[in-house]
Amino acid sequence: MTLRLFAATRNFEMNSRIVVGRLLILLGLFGGFVSVWYTLNFTWNPQFQSVNLPDAPTHSNYHAFRGAMLALAANLLLFWAAFKARALSPEVWSVVTFVAVFYYLGWWAAWPIWGLHAPSFVAEMNHVIGTVGGLGGLLFLQPRKTV
Repeated sequence: MTLRLFAATRNFEMNSRIVVGRLLILLGLFGGFVSVWYTLNFTWNPQFQSVNLPDAPTHSNYHAFRGAMLALAANLLLFWAAFKARALSPEVWSVVTFVAVFYYLGWWAAWPIWGLHAPSFVAEMNHVIGTVGGLGGLLFLQPRKTV
């Protein structure tokens, strides 16, 4: 009886941990996909061109497209991890977390280094939601050793 109760409690703990992790990643995906959309919009925006680059004024538009595609890949990887949460091995979880950490560093590291940040308070809050959701969700989905 005690063993069965222990197993049921452990199963409930695992289920609730995965549900919370998935919900947080969903929150992170909201922030991520909003960011992908706005970044992708810079691809065809002529005002985003680098007019001082005579050989390649559309180079910044190209980088916006590349950035959006890389962000899309990172967000789809997070979605996949949330979907496969019960089957994530520690190695796969580590790779997903590595990609996510560098994805979110792209949002935050440029500010203390070069003073670059999101263009508005709303965009900054979107990045906060994305980062907390994505990394928080991955912490909850981290595979646990079984006893």
